[in-house]
Amino acid sequence: MQQVDTLQPLTRAQHSMWLGHNYHGSLPFHTAEWLVIEGALNRELFHKAVLLTLQEAKALHWRVIEQEGKCYRQDGVEVQPARFMDLSHLNEQALMEWIEQQVTPAFDLTTGHLYDYTFVHLDDQKYGLFFRAHHVALDGYAYGLMISRFIDYYQSLKNGTELKNKAFDHYGKFIEDELRYIESEKAEADLSFWKKNFSGEHAPKKRLKRQLSDPFTQGYRFEDVIAQEEQQQLNVLAAELKLPAAMIVMAVFMGYMAKQMDDQQQCFGIPVLSRIGTAAMRIPCLTMNILPLRLGTQGTENLQETVKLLASRFSEIRPHQQSYFEQLRFVLDDFEPFNNILFGPVVNWIPFPLPEFFEGCHLKKTTISAGPIEDFDMAVTNKIVDGQERLFLAMDGHPELYTVASLEEYWHDFMNMLKSWLMHPEMTLKDCVIGKKLPD
Repeated sequence: MQQVDTLQPLTRAQHSMWLGHNYHGSLPFHTAEWLVIEGALNRELFHKAVLLTLQEAKALHWRVIEQEGKCYRQDGVEVQPARFMDLSHLNEQALMEWIEQQVTPAFDLTTGHLYDYTFVHLDDQKYGLFFRAHHVALDGYAYGLMISRFIDYYQSLKNGTELKNKAFDHYGKFIEDELRYIESEKAEADLSFWKKNFSGEHAPKKRLKRQLSDPFTQGYRFEDVIAQEEQQQLNVLAAELKLPAAMIVMAVFMGYMAKQMDDQQQCFGIPVLSRIGTAAMRIPCLTMNILPLRLGTQGTENLQETVKLLASRFSEIRPHQQSYFEQLRFVLDDFEPFNNILFGPVVNWIPFPLPEFFEGCHLKKTTISAGPIEDFDMAVTNKIVDGQERLFLAMDGHPELYTVASLEEYWHDFMNMLKSWLMHPEMTLKDCVIGKKLPD
């Protein structure tokens, strides 16, 4: 038996994923990114850059040890070996089918199998990297850190220059920050805020009225770029409000969903960057935290008022974002933690665009799997396209309720509402029209 004093406790987020993994199985917690690099890439150097990055990322190299009913983290698992595939004979559809198949094999957290990566030959000037990880190891922000580090190492190796960014060498400090916070008065005060504001009549209401055979699983996604005309309108309004353009999209989506559900008090799930002020800001790991936010419109607000209302709601919850959502289930009054859902549709914003070009190569990243879904979620992402920063909008849906084709229809239905409101910002939310109802 391993000596307990040689092991480390799981963080709150890791423990939550471990419990979910054992209850729901591995698949709902699989995340994956597909990178396509076009140009004269030195593939040997790129392989080395990825390996060096993985060696730095300590949050990827551990296993779960269970002793006397408690879970611990044992560090020091060896780096997973790469796979190499030649898929140049596949057309685009067959390639996507191969990629989707790679998402599904189970991870084994007890052996330390937390991630996989495959280098894919597509053409002489086209190379792919399929990289997937269990959510217990990485969240969306962490993927961005990893990919940026791939590029940093590649440029350093290719040009014989110093690395631009610091190493991922503060994982231990991140764990210390986490434990220090859990035992602090701040943690108690934060939980008190959530209990005060989301208990009783303000407690989140049950989200799903329908029975699903597999209520917690991987979903389908439809994603596309917001058209240039609407992007320009968003940029103008964002500058006027001194707020990010993505927040306008988020506010309109919340209004769209409130109308869909005929519930102005709908709670939304907001993934928060609880890394701020901690060592995790520069560490690829899991700090993923989703907290409830109620827009709480009256329906009489115009576009600017709706966006300002969302900004004020963010200001209210931001100081308390280190509370972990799994804790809140057991803190709120008049909330059944095992037969209810803490929030409705997840509304995510990923604001950190990767470079479009590096060392003469073009980089394109596609999120293949972002983790579990319970119904209908949205994500807005900043990406660089032709030298300009653009917003991409993704709709995610549960496979028992939606198809990729139906998600595309909802995407366009929402965009019609966004376009109309941008053209006529004096309209109230009540005046806005939705054309396609969600499933009953």
